[in-house]
Amino acid sequence: MRRAALTLSALLLAGVLAPAAGATKPVREVLPAPGDMVFTGQCDFPVLGHIEGGEINTTFFDRAGDPVKQLAAFPGQTLTLTNLDTDEAITVVNAGSFQLRARPDGSLMVSITGHGPLPNEVVGEPGLWYLDGGHVLVTLDAEGNPTSITVSGNVVNLCGRLAPAS
Repeated sequence: MRRAALTLSALLLAGVLAPAAGATKPVREVLPAPGDMVFTGQCDFPVLGHIEGGEINTTFFDRAGDPVKQLAAFPGQTLTLTNLDTDEAITVVNAGSFQLRARPDGSLMVSITGHGPLPNEVVGEPGLWYLDGGHVLVTLDAEGNPTSITVSGNVVNLCGRLAPAS
């Protein structure tokens, strides 16, 4: 979902307001894994995130050349999280997919399926949230504000799995 948020921002900035009408050939990109990142303020300790494996994005355009839909897949990808205070680490499957679709009214629909991290906005509280098999559907208005969030499946806060045993 972290990439979905970046893609979403890019599409919002590009002014995706046109209806879908697949008249232009889609663009397919194979992207490498992003660099390591440190998360602070989500757990009671800093966490290093490391992704293995790339992603495949396919972007579809309307007749005017504006992006109206993006499909992304993360085949075979894994996410390793490490508690930087204790060096405790876990690796989870990060293989899922998302779809981002522009609507004629300027709103966006984001669909996430499978396994992978979720932004805190989906759950509504801090943590390192992980979709462990399931589906998330988010609708955003033309300004990018969530208007609807539906989650089905198992959502887990991975901070608990990284915390020192008490």
